[in-house]
Amino acid sequence: MRRPRVPIGLPIAIVLLLILGIIAMNLIPAVVPEAVLNRNVLLSAIPFILIFIAILLTYIMLIVIVATAINDLVNPRLYTWVMRVIIACVIIGILGMFQSIAMPLYTRGFQLLFIATLSYILWSHVRPARVVERPPAVDAAA
Repeated sequence: MRRPRVPIGLPIAIVLLLILGIIAMNLIPAVVPEAVLNRNVLLSAIPFILIFIAILLTYIMLIVIVATAINDLVNPRLYTWVMRVIIACVIIGILGMFQSIAMPLYTRGFQLLFIATLSYILWSHVRPARVVERPPAVDAAA
């Protein structure tokens, strides 16, 4: 495994956005009257937006770490099988969500679809090892 390369600005931005989101979550209701918050939805959404962007950046950082660590190291056959399992989980999750028999199947289908989608996004950024085909050996006696 190689040492993952993470741009230094990414963790700094994540921490900064989380801190700003927590500060905004406590500061906005204390400073702005409730009547103004009820009319101005964007002002109420600032903490959510800041924390949501921090979560997205954390996932992006995870993708960068995994991709730089295992790029060109995964066996192409293993890569293909993992991709097929992830796609099968997506299909099963969709079927679970669109059935009308039981609510637990809907809930599990949604969870499976969510995890499979995140897995697909991450795995699609991994590059499998290249298969080098050697030309057939030429017989000197021929």
